[in-house]
Amino acid sequence: MNTQNVNVNTATPESPKTWDEERDQHPLTAAQFAELYLWIRANGEFTGVAGVHWAVLAGMKLIEEPTQEPEALKIYVHKGYPVAVQEYDTGFVVIREYYAAAAGE
Repeated sequence: MNTQNVNVNTATPESPKTWDEERDQHPLTAAQFAELYLWIRANGEFTGVAGVHWAVLAGMKLIEEPTQEPEALKIYVHKGYPVAVQEYDTGFVVIREYYAAAAGE
């Protein structure tokens, strides 16, 4: 930190953590995540592992299941709409209308 023109008695000390380390890693509670997952399962279409293009996923927000399990569910969101859920080793369940909008179709 550049201490020029800084009052060292009142300045906030620097944190060694990055912004990403300090923020909440799980924007949804476990119950909210489960409800959203069940909604996507009920209204989506199973597409398998090749049903979603990686470039489309890269433009979406990823919400990981709030658990310590290494094989957790992953929900992809585009402009506030749930687009897909990735189930470990089985593939994707996709809401077609939202996926088409995210892919620019």
